[in-house]
Amino acid sequence: MGTRDEGGEKVKSVMETDLETALDIAGAGKYQIFHCSLMVATLGAAILEMIGCAFLLPLAACDLQLPDHLRGIITSIPNIGIILTAPFWGPVADALGRKPVLIVSTMLSGIISLLAAFMPNLLTFSLCKLAGSLFLSCPSSLGFAFAGELMPRRRRDMAVLICNASLMLIASLCPILAWIVFAIDWEGYSINIRPWRILTITYALPLILSALWMTQTKESPKFLMNRGKEEEALDVLGHIFAFNTGKSADEYKVTSLRMSEDNQTSDDGESSKRRRISAIALLKTPHVKWLMLLGFLMLGLFSLLNGLFLFTPHTINQMMTKSTNETISICLSLNQVENSTQAITCIDNISYDTFKVTVITALFYGAIVMGASLSPLSKKTLLVGMYFIVGVACLLSVAVQNRFVAGVSMSTLELTALGIGPLNAYAVQIFPTSLRGSAVGAVMMFGRVGSLLGANVAGIFLARGCTYTFFAFAALLFLCTALSFLLPNDKVASKTEKTSL
Repeated sequence: MGTRDEGGEKVKSVMETDLETALDIAGAGKYQIFHCSLMVATLGAAILEMIGCAFLLPLAACDLQLPDHLRGIITSIPNIGIILTAPFWGPVADALGRKPVLIVSTMLSGIISLLAAFMPNLLTFSLCKLAGSLFLSCPSSLGFAFAGELMPRRRRDMAVLICNASLMLIASLCPILAWIVFAIDWEGYSINIRPWRILTITYALPLILSALWMTQTKESPKFLMNRGKEEEALDVLGHIFAFNTGKSADEYKVTSLRMSEDNQTSDDGESSKRRRISAIALLKTPHVKWLMLLGFLMLGLFSLLNGLFLFTPHTINQMMTKSTNETISICLSLNQVENSTQAITCIDNISYDTFKVTVITALFYGAIVMGASLSPLSKKTLLVGMYFIVGVACLLSVAVQNRFVAGVSMSTLELTALGIGPLNAYAVQIFPTSLRGSAVGAVMMFGRVGSLLGANVAGIFLARGCTYTFFAFAALLFLCTALSFLLPNDKVASKTEKTSL
């Protein structure tokens, strides 16, 4: 079958090719920008919900009668839910599809988180947050896979890298939104509701809006091919081609698809068997040493990023509410008796200086993470530099007695976000193709455990042994700095990847 061009020569219009080549023919353009923006919005909405407790709890503590020894547990609730359900959402998305699973999980997480704003006490608030977090694991991780599967292979790594770096800038919206909410005089609008409850609603709404926006995207062609739906996959590719080029979808020349060799899958039973074999292989030499190394580095990273750092707003606010003429350190402000949450009068107030420090540092460090992620520096250099700088900042936070310097130093903990991309990239490069999915999932699970440990350690010990707590986290960072030197250089890792294919 064919048509004739203007010169009268016959042109073949039917073409069979593999999925990766078909994605290349569809192009990388406006549709991928739209799709990746949607995935960044979804991932960002999940991040806002995860770290929002850092700004909610200092002001909700009185209303909810939150004791100091439970602060770490309540702060880590999102991570508890993610850890409990992380192994569940991957197989569900493989069975039912990326799009419907993301829509349902994101919407339910947003609705349940929205309901938490109206809960009357700590128990019901915590249960709502936990229930919402059970669905949060899907939008907080699956978005990366969904973004990559609609991107041609040659642009895939860069797209995922840019998405990861963009999330740091989105995270800076957390203090900005809090600043906006608490700057408004709600009583003047006759709204009889605590500002922290309005902020809870504000952090939940992006999840609901992202779920609604997601109805406008297409399903992953890779998933459709895996389920034997070739015609639907071709329709998606034709839509991408038309969106990118402005031409008709009928002009898309690919009319028959086959799976790429490295994406071919067998039936569900065989896939499950392969996953079990992969999990066992990771625990054998030589893979186990790399798994333990990358896992520990990720654990150390998240124990700061989703652990100690979540207490930054509360800690800075304790210092900034003191007299401007008073010299005070972080630990002195935290250990004062008047900071107890058992106060009779609840004051919904975060100082202007607290917002100023958190917003400016969030934007500044977010820009650094974005620039460093796109820089030509090697992954090892980025990791060694990041761990060392944050470790020094951790020590500086408790050593100085200038409130602004201490606040900026403690805010430096968010630079640990720079290490997520390089550590995942090492997992992709070091492990062979058959183990990569399991390896990346296992390394990220170490990180989630680190989030849980870091938040609870900080919550329990900051008010009891503040200085020693900071010293312990700094020691962990310096240990991670030393261990990072054991990672292979980029060239060596690339050779390892090629030989393991």
